[in-house]
Amino acid sequence: MPTFSNQVPHDPRGLSLPLKRCPVGKPVIAIVTSHDLIGCKTHFYQGKTQPCENETCKACLDGVRWTWHSYLSAYDHAAKLHFLFESTARATEAFVQYRQAHDVLRGCLFRAQRTQLRANARVYIETRPADLEKYSLPDPPDLAKILAIIWNLPDAVLAKGRRIKNVPNITTEEELLEQIRRRINGAMPQTIKLDPPKPAE
Repeated sequence: MPTFSNQVPHDPRGLSLPLKRCPVGKPVIAIVTSHDLIGCKTHFYQGKTQPCENETCKACLDGVRWTWHSYLSAYDHAAKLHFLFESTARATEAFVQYRQAHDVLRGCLFRAQRTQLRANARVYIETRPADLEKYSLPDPPDLAKILAIIWNLPDAVLAKGRRIKNVPNITTEEELLEQIRRRINGAMPQTIKLDPPKPAE
């Protein structure tokens, strides 16, 4: 006989956030809540994205190619949703340039959208500083710990790989990089609209 309760149990591993990728046909508009991004090699293996485990990686042994993905936390004020945002190396370049200009990613308002109505179409991201006098942000989460929960990594593995190395240099095609620069420097529209904040009840 099951034991019923009207209380929701807390995850002993701590805070977890839903993982979000840029959908088809609809932009993602949110404000970065983490101080920085982190990234690693990943494989699409056995029907889902998994981290590359280097020497012991089953996907590598099976000949599956790896791709590099970045992760940062962001808050969608319209949906009132705090989530983890995943980007490819090419798309991440917009965040890298913002970080170089502002030293930190927290408070970066971004709009991410696919260029075509395909799930694997390229994602373009435009960024600008958010007006943090109008919008409050959740505290920055522990990105590595959240990914460990999403990927169901044992606590021992997380503790062993606790060091986060510097983000690797991301190489992009020069034409794509120039398009991103034009978006950031104002050659393309920079208006990123958020719903106005609702007054406190």
